[in-house]
Amino acid sequence: MESPSDNTLSDTSEQVMKNSEVNSESSSIGDNDRLVIKSNIFIASLYYIKISLWFFGYSIISGATASILIPYQVLAMVGDGPKEYWNGIVPIGGMFINLVATPIFGYLSDCTKTPFGKRRPYLFIGSLIMLIFLCASATFTIGDSIGGFIGVLIGYHFGQGIAGGAFSGIIPDIVHPSQAGIASGWLGVAYSLGTLIGTLVGGALATNLWYAYGFVIAIFGFLSMMSVILLREDQFDEWTMTGTVVGFFKSLYLPYKTYYNFYWVLITRFFNTMGVYMVLSYLFYFSANIIGKAEIFVASIILAVVIVFSIPSSILGGYLADFYNTKLLVYISSSIQVIAMSLFIVLCFYPSYAGLLVLAGFFGTGYGAYQCVDWALALHSLPSKTIGKDMGIWHISFIAPTVIAPAITGGILNSFKTAQGLPIGYAVVFAIATMWFLLSTIFIFPMKLSAISFKSRQAKEAQMKELEMNNTNTTTTEIKSTGGSV
Repeated sequence: MESPSDNTLSDTSEQVMKNSEVNSESSSIGDNDRLVIKSNIFIASLYYIKISLWFFGYSIISGATASILIPYQVLAMVGDGPKEYWNGIVPIGGMFINLVATPIFGYLSDCTKTPFGKRRPYLFIGSLIMLIFLCASATFTIGDSIGGFIGVLIGYHFGQGIAGGAFSGIIPDIVHPSQAGIASGWLGVAYSLGTLIGTLVGGALATNLWYAYGFVIAIFGFLSMMSVILLREDQFDEWTMTGTVVGFFKSLYLPYKTYYNFYWVLITRFFNTMGVYMVLSYLFYFSANIIGKAEIFVASIILAVVIVFSIPSSILGGYLADFYNTKLLVYISSSIQVIAMSLFIVLCFYPSYAGLLVLAGFFGTGYGAYQCVDWALALHSLPSKTIGKDMGIWHISFIAPTVIAPAITGGILNSFKTAQGLPIGYAVVFAIATMWFLLSTIFIFPMKLSAISFKSRQAKEAQMKELEMNNTNTTTTEIKSTGGSV
């Protein structure tokens, strides 16, 4: 009988091993027993940095636009009155396109063979489209059409769906399953650093949109080019595409027994991201309307505190995820987010800029720890055959809340603004966000992931050494018995 974890990526490490530079440089053994990486930490770190370059560039864009530039441009185009409402409406069209494009192009990259690999052609084309529409986004300011701005964002997110669908597949292609937690931690660091840089630059240059957008366009263009050049994947002599429309829709069927854990990963990630984006896109308005800090750079400082505190927990959590129970890290990180977000409610009635920064740091610790195990949970739960498409579906659980959550927050604040007042409105928002984080803590429980402790890994390594020694002794005995000839 097929168990929930049958045929998952962690069971097919030999196929992935050949593409993992860290493993191939350290060991020629390509089976599940090779659990401990023997490369030195410097080589391993360079490898993880290299595979995180594109994600780092994308995170710079996200940090600059989602929390700073887009809210600032919306305010300029529609005015102070309906800004909360339109800030929730503007992302919907683009995110919907992204929801559709990501699994489609993840599937297409699964079915593509080219001399440049499976994923990199899509990564290049998608990144180019993103750059074109980022240039167009910089032109929207006071008096411009909000509808035209929405249209440009739709084009950008279409390109991001192409590139993101391919990138989601290339990581499990080249990262060994036993390194999933570490790789996930490094991706979390890339996301945090990118968001930090993006928010600081966005806050500093928001009043000059061409400078702000020019910076993120230049950085993302360079990092995308480096990713396409440096990422290694299997290359083929022919140009083939085996994907079909029927095949794509058939691939959307995810058998319960095989994808049991993956369903819970989708649910918990959806809940956690709902909690984050109920708040993230409105920090600029919160700091101005409640805390009394109307300078746009203040929002950058708040986000910077969140991110700075998230980086150490992301790195540490990534390594711990490969040695201890990943579910336990989810419990801890989500619980920190629950406590932090519930304390944000107090700030609505007792505003304190210092208190806001303290809570931002505390929340960042939980946020970073959760992000680092996020990819690892997905990678350990998926079959390898259609990893690009499956990671595209997994990506939906991140993208969908970025559409739904800001719209909910915008509706709540718009309703409370003229009636009970914004402090009560934000308190309701933080209470709902707390509920989402609590649900992400509870719904991780049904997952059936075994804890692989550091001691058990040491035992595995000891077994491997013993096996190698026995093989060596056997060979020596055979040589002696044949008089020195083999």
